[in-house]
Amino acid sequence: MRSIVKILAGVLITVNAVAFTACTDDDFTASIFDTTEYSLDKASYTFPLDTFLKKNFLEPYNLKYIYKMEDIGSDLDKNLVPINYENATVLAVLSKYLWFDVYKKITGEEFLKQYSPRIIHLVGSHSFNPTSGTETLGVAEGGVKVTLIRGNFLDVNNIEYMNEYFFGTMHHEFSHILQQNVITPTAFDAISKSLYNPIDWNNTADSLAVTKGFISPYASSQSREDWVEIIAKYVTMDMKSWDATLESAHYDWEELDYNAKAFDAAIARGADRDTLGYYIIRTVGGSPEVGSRENGEIATWKIQRKLIQRNADGSAVLDENQKPIFRFEDGVDGRAIILQKLEMARKWLKENFNVDLEELRMEVQRRQFLTDADGNFVFDAKGNYVNRFTSPSESDPTRMFIDELLDEVNQYKALQQ
Repeated sequence: MRSIVKILAGVLITVNAVAFTACTDDDFTASIFDTTEYSLDKASYTFPLDTFLKKNFLEPYNLKYIYKMEDIGSDLDKNLVPINYENATVLAVLSKYLWFDVYKKITGEEFLKQYSPRIIHLVGSHSFNPTSGTETLGVAEGGVKVTLIRGNFLDVNNIEYMNEYFFGTMHHEFSHILQQNVITPTAFDAISKSLYNPIDWNNTADSLAVTKGFISPYASSQSREDWVEIIAKYVTMDMKSWDATLESAHYDWEELDYNAKAFDAAIARGADRDTLGYYIIRTVGGSPEVGSRENGEIATWKIQRKLIQRNADGSAVLDENQKPIFRFEDGVDGRAIILQKLEMARKWLKENFNVDLEELRMEVQRRQFLTDADGNFVFDAKGNYVNRFTSPSESDPTRMFIDELLDEVNQYKALQQ
């Protein structure tokens, strides 16, 4: 049996609204939490982080940041484990730096007081969904609680990984909260109405999703996920990757299955290695007749490539200028659709929340990637954006920038007994 694990980049749990009536003499408090003052234990190992969370989340935003995982607030049908203290500290400072501080700078503190969640709950382990072969990365519940998952697998050295599994999830789930406060345009739902695939989206390749006008496979699952995915991806993806995604979305793509023997033959004759972009995906599983490549494993292969005219041997047909002749068969320009959806999200954020999406994006990008003295992005030898978190701190070049951020927590160690 072939097993492929796909990633679910955020799940929205719908909470049914319940109507309550109140008598005029009811006494309501300003907080949903017990506001009795309890002094933090200075002898506790976790005192620095507890103090940081109190001063940066609870006091300004009435937000309870829970890193000591609570069973009652978790999915009891799954075998989940808590996040370790070190990673909880990193995720806490990054949540502040790349999420709350960004919105505070762009929109002001009052915006966060009104729209930020009241609970952030961290989980350390993966959260697999065995029936669908997916993995939940985050949950937004009723505009009140956000759960961030996979916390024990942080890797600040890999900014693309962090965007995919953490930073993107933060903005994805927060966009859900905004979406729960103000209805999104009904016209958005109609753009890709016939193309959503809530059942089998996890078996859709990235290249095939974008050619249909979805910024990610998960965006193709349903309209509400499509909406928040395009905001989160636009904000967190570096500009080079975003432009490359739009370029690939302009074309039709195809996916071909190969067994090991046929794949070797195709590569040997050069049929699949023309001048066009393509992806090769290797999976393990299947029946013995598929063929074996190494160590007795049964291997199958998929090739995703731009759709062009091909000869009988699979090689590209070229025009008079020796350029491949593309085929556009589905009548959908994925690039144009993605940009149309993005424009609707941009307008909605501005009109309803006074959030400038371009300003928000640039603030996130400059916090993620290294810039020079003039504010221009710095690129490495391969032309890639440079990870700011693992670059030298401006205040102390002997230390990494992530260490400077962690000082916001470590400063409270001096108060420990």
